[in-house]
Amino acid sequence: MAVQRRAGAGGRQVRALVVGGLGALVLAGCAGQPGAAAVVDGTAVPVSDLRSAIDELGPYLNDVSATNVLTVLVHEPTIVEVAAEHGVGVSDEDAEALLDSVVTQQTPDADVTFSDASVAVARYSIALSKIQELPDADAVSQEVTERISALDVEVNPRFGTVEDGNTLVAPTTRPWIVVPQDGAAPDGTEPAPEPSPSAP
Repeated sequence: MAVQRRAGAGGRQVRALVVGGLGALVLAGCAGQPGAAAVVDGTAVPVSDLRSAIDELGPYLNDVSATNVLTVLVHEPTIVEVAAEHGVGVSDEDAEALLDSVVTQQTPDADVTFSDASVAVARYSIALSKIQELPDADAVSQEVTERISALDVEVNPRFGTVEDGNTLVAPTTRPWIVVPQDGAAPDGTEPAPEPSPSAP
């Protein structure tokens, strides 16, 4: 079994890896940045990165949704930075080893390539676990919460909304929208809506 990293692509640890497949992601932008699923302090999280992580990790992990994965990609730089500042830094090699172990549990003979976005999800998982194991875990977790809350986050409404503390919430279906049986919502968690016959 071989896990590879695709260059240039934009148990406790496995349980923390909160991200099958996504039915449809629409290439829309936010904050004047076409193709952005979110913008964090001026830096875009591309829809292509979100799609890659979901497609690559979906076969191996449960509870995958665009909102969950986007939350991880938005918060990951801050969590990894705080972990490093407290002496429990995470390397790309650590993240790739975690992905390798997850894949091996499911398909030992698989030859899998992961994008940078999927590696970021694994880094998040490891950093979060390491922070929770610190002697002063409560204080460090509070620091993480405060620093994430201080981020300037804007999310493409197709993938959710931002609430207090920069928590991402999945988009809701409007009451005037009819949901077909075989559709797929933009965030991949529910069927995609279609206009009702009475809708304009």
